[in-house]
Amino acid sequence: MCSIVYEREVAAPPKHLDVAFFEEVLETALRTARVELLSIHIRMGSSTGENYCSQIYRTKVAYRLPGQADQHVMFIVKSIPRVESVEFIEDLQVYLKEKITYHDVLPRLELLMQCKRRFGPKLFHCLKQPENTLVFEDLGHLGFVMACRESGLNEEHCRLVMERLAEFHATSMALAVLDPHIFESYSDGMLSPNGLAKDDGLLMRFFAGNGEELHTVVSTWPGYERIAEKIAKYMKNQRANLVRSQALQDQEIRVLNHGDLWVNNLLFKYDNAKRPQDLILIDFQLSIWGSPGIDLNYFFYTSLSLEVLQHKRPQLLRIYHTRLSETLLNLDLGIPVPSYEQILEEVHRRECYGFFASYGIFPTVSQDKSQTADNNLENFTDADFAKQKVRQMFESPRLRETLRHTLPHFERAGVLD
Repeated sequence: MCSIVYEREVAAPPKHLDVAFFEEVLETALRTARVELLSIHIRMGSSTGENYCSQIYRTKVAYRLPGQADQHVMFIVKSIPRVESVEFIEDLQVYLKEKITYHDVLPRLELLMQCKRRFGPKLFHCLKQPENTLVFEDLGHLGFVMACRESGLNEEHCRLVMERLAEFHATSMALAVLDPHIFESYSDGMLSPNGLAKDDGLLMRFFAGNGEELHTVVSTWPGYERIAEKIAKYMKNQRANLVRSQALQDQEIRVLNHGDLWVNNLLFKYDNAKRPQDLILIDFQLSIWGSPGIDLNYFFYTSLSLEVLQHKRPQLLRIYHTRLSETLLNLDLGIPVPSYEQILEEVHRRECYGFFASYGIFPTVSQDKSQTADNNLENFTDADFAKQKVRQMFESPRLRETLRHTLPHFERAGVLD
């Protein structure tokens, strides 16, 4: 009889993750029904406060194949609870989008790369009821781990991200030529009108609270008076500014954007000298078809160390453009190769998206890990909690130092006009 054991840290054991569920997962992963489950061991797969929309479980399944010794395999289970207060999860169809991306899109992108690249983990099983649930291979056994979000990525990590992101974007451009309707369902991203429609919706309240605190903090900085006034004006039309920063524009390059490209959604593999050699993307809930400037600006203003952001941005964009060009030429589908100047223009036109990332997302990213244990979407529905937490976020020395650099840049780029 197969047993399920939960670590003490699993406060509310998920009842839908039962033996029958993992039997189906295992059969798909091993590609055989001739398998006997022996035991299932479930523990939390991420630190408290590191995942906002979902519960992540790391599961070890022991099994036996005919005539073979007992073995085990690891899975990552991502479960998205149905919580009324976080209705934007349903509004943006995040479960369906992620399922389609893993099932249909990523395997085709990897085939276009002749299977020389892995863009994401393998998806073994999905379940819509009672909770949206997806089961992936555990990339830990292949040596992939998260980098440190609190300090930001150094140049070596960022160069690798630029190369892989360029390949991901280039292959999506190719897939759109081969299958012109493939990305029609990728119109909703993080700043979709559907997710921001309600003043009392969680996303709008969260971004509005961050915007108010940004203005409060910057108003106290000598020499930033003009910028503070412009931020106040921007915040009066915040929803329209947010929607505009993501909306499709005429004559732009279009790719499949990851849509939430920050350090915790990148898994790195290191050599013996601790240098990054490979990376794989995870969490495609908010992917969107649009300008590559969306991913590039979001990544720059959420995940780089300040030194890299200050001094290495042009070099990173050169690396991105070089790999994008090489990949498109190797695919040999006659897709026009954008010039470097065109990529710079895409990034410039989406600086408004970078500004959003700098005050809407980066405060959470830069938070000290000791302060994140109670970070979850349900807690942020409490107005008092949200106000106190946002104030705490904006006290981060890393955040304030970074904003002192980025806000003048956004003003020069015309984002605040």
